[in-house]
Amino acid sequence: MYKSGVTVWYSVSNLEQTLEFYTGKLGFEVVFHDPSTGMAMVNTNTKDCVIGFSEAETVEPATSSTVFEVINIEEAMNSLAGNGVSFIGEVEQIPELVKLATFVDPDGHNLMLAESLAEV
Repeated sequence: MYKSGVTVWYSVSNLEQTLEFYTGKLGFEVVFHDPSTGMAMVNTNTKDCVIGFSEAETVEPATSSTVFEVINIEEAMNSLAGNGVSFIGEVEQIPELVKLATFVDPDGHNLMLAESLAEV
């Protein structure tokens, strides 16, 4: 019934500022951008995972987090910090499961990095 892929969609206050964050700071690629409708989409580093954006007058930050898997969380954090990404608090660790680091986009939507500690 389902095919490979997932799209996360956010309402944003400023589409151009959002695209600069997701492309310039996170390194994702714009795959759709229509300024006339205030909509855009970026490819993430995950196959068949896209994040979409719609410009809105009122934006409520998402209460869930979009989580990006990384190989080494400290290296990923250092790289993103070098691009101007600010992290909230310290790295959280759930023993034998995962390390997590939280940051937000320009509209306050929660985003996270995750390094798996579980042996597969």
